[in-house]
Amino acid sequence: MLTIRLATPADATALAHLRYEFRAALNPATEDETTFVPRCAEWMAQRLVPVGPWHCWVLDAGDQIAGQLWLQLIEKLPNPVAEFELHAYITNIYVRPEARGSGAGGRLLKEALAFCREHHVDSVLLWPTPRSRPLYARHGFAVHDDVMELHLA
Repeated sequence: MLTIRLATPADATALAHLRYEFRAALNPATEDETTFVPRCAEWMAQRLVPVGPWHCWVLDAGDQIAGQLWLQLIEKLPNPVAEFELHAYITNIYVRPEARGSGAGGRLLKEALAFCREHHVDSVLLWPTPRSRPLYARHGFAVHDDVMELHLA
């Protein structure tokens, strides 16, 4: 049974392994897993605190974490018009292959979007992979032409 819960600092190492698994499958890794995981786990543990801009939901399979979704709240400048003053950035949605097809990714996304509604988020941003686009479209995401982007690296 897969349950969804908020991640804690104790989950950081398992989440760092999932991050490596996810990203190294998309592009050739330039850092080996034994070097990356401690560095990433330290970063994650520092951000998996009860109060802060970062939040992470996990698919808990009991004996392992089978998936994750990270969300960062981004403050907007105070606004004198009827517009919420937060954006959310969703990243690193990853479900292990053995848990795919069960709706687990959609469940993670629903949880994060409910959080966004509760916290009066104005808009949710993400950069999908080609494979994940249908998932986001099913949840109301659309491609817009009113955002500009500059890649610096």
